[in-house]
Amino acid sequence: MPLRSILQTAHALSYYMRRQEIVANNLANASSTAFKGDRIAAHLSADGPWPEAVASLDLRQGNQRETGRPLDLALEGAGFLVVRTPEGDRLSRGGSLSLDPGGILTDGHGHPVLGQDGPIVLAGTHIKIEADGTVLSGGEPAGRLRLVTVADPATLAKRGSGHFATEAALLPADAVMVRQGMLEEANVEPTTGMVDLISIQRAWAANLEVVRTMDSVLGTVTGEVGKV
Repeated sequence: MPLRSILQTAHALSYYMRRQEIVANNLANASSTAFKGDRIAAHLSADGPWPEAVASLDLRQGNQRETGRPLDLALEGAGFLVVRTPEGDRLSRGGSLSLDPGGILTDGHGHPVLGQDGPIVLAGTHIKIEADGTVLSGGEPAGRLRLVTVADPATLAKRGSGHFATEAALLPADAVMVRQGMLEEANVEPTTGMVDLISIQRAWAANLEVVRTMDSVLGTVTGEVGKV
């Protein structure tokens, strides 16, 4: 049996396993606020004419869900909040915000959400967030959310907790609208994902059966050669 056939089948198994990982991760985060799924593309492997599953970020906007909570917000348009983390400033669309004990506006993981002049501190109640990102507390301006776009979205890399990092320039997101009392849902379609997962598993199983057949044939051939 040609070595090329064995290599081709082995790479096919690796390809389908990687596709399964990507789809499974999308499905696992289908209920995560503002989660951005990964698309799958097939590229030729660097070490031969074999398919390789490559993930690319799907930045399509998810549906918006009304919550009525004053510190929930959804971004309408291609833009991000800027969040300060121990690893540096990160980008996020996760709009489930909170206040820490010092009144600093934070994301759902306790990281300060930045305004135009740094972290936003809210001293009063009756919080209102305008469409342009201006934050009012007790009717008084407390700051304005720093809303940005990325000069080269292809450079965005996931960093966990709904955060993204990029080496590209950040630009003002003047066209982005802030919707208070709303949350953006994941842009993952669970039904489509489940159909893809079943298809991938079937293809993986078919290739695994080919490997088993090859192993059986090679074993038989080796045994016959040993008798000579």
